[in-house]
Amino acid sequence: MTPNYELAATAAMRALIANNITTAPVMPLPILKRIPGVLVLTFEEMSRDTGIERQEILKRFGDNQDAATFYRDTGKIRYIVAYNQSLSIYLAQRAVARELGHIVLGHDGETRTTENRMAEAYCFAHHLLCPRPVIKAIQDAGITVTYEVLGSVTGCYERCVAGIRTEPGVHVDPELNRKVREQFSDYLKNMIDFQPVLARSDQSAPADFGHYMDNYEE
Repeated sequence: MTPNYELAATAAMRALIANNITTAPVMPLPILKRIPGVLVLTFEEMSRDTGIERQEILKRFGDNQDAATFYRDTGKIRYIVAYNQSLSIYLAQRAVARELGHIVLGHDGETRTTENRMAEAYCFAHHLLCPRPVIKAIQDAGITVTYEVLGSVTGCYERCVAGIRTEPGVHVDPELNRKVREQFSDYLKNMIDFQPVLARSDQSAPADFGHYMDNYEE
């Protein structure tokens, strides 16, 4: 069984639409906190509430020291999401978006492999934080999508694109793509008008998306 990238990308587009996201960078934390049955804690808050030292919490998280989701099959709180607030804003957003993906994609009690679940959650995060309709709008305006342009418009930088390159281009319902682009239209107009100013000092390379933009339709 392989990761269902199409499901993950579609879920991200639906999340942008359902939450009426109109500007970037996309903030996943408010989206996560609006989901019923989800308790969100920083590592500091978890340390304070449990009495466990923060460094000990980091040790217990092992390699995954940015965020994690704990699933409970009983009670009012179904998910507990803990994230490392000491990370840079971008890394924290990517981590929270990944955990949001796990919840939206229903990875609790999953029979799929951990590797597939993680791949789908990261795919969800990338499509949420760096929406293809936004990238396509910049391309259609004749602007070269450099790393600096991408960062300026979406808040996603080279590390995000490195993750994007590992994923295939997927088909998402063109109507969802059109709706997302429409939601971002006012924001995009302002940002596209600003790009000639940025371009005069932009020395970064064109962003390499791999196959991310393949199979995109509007």
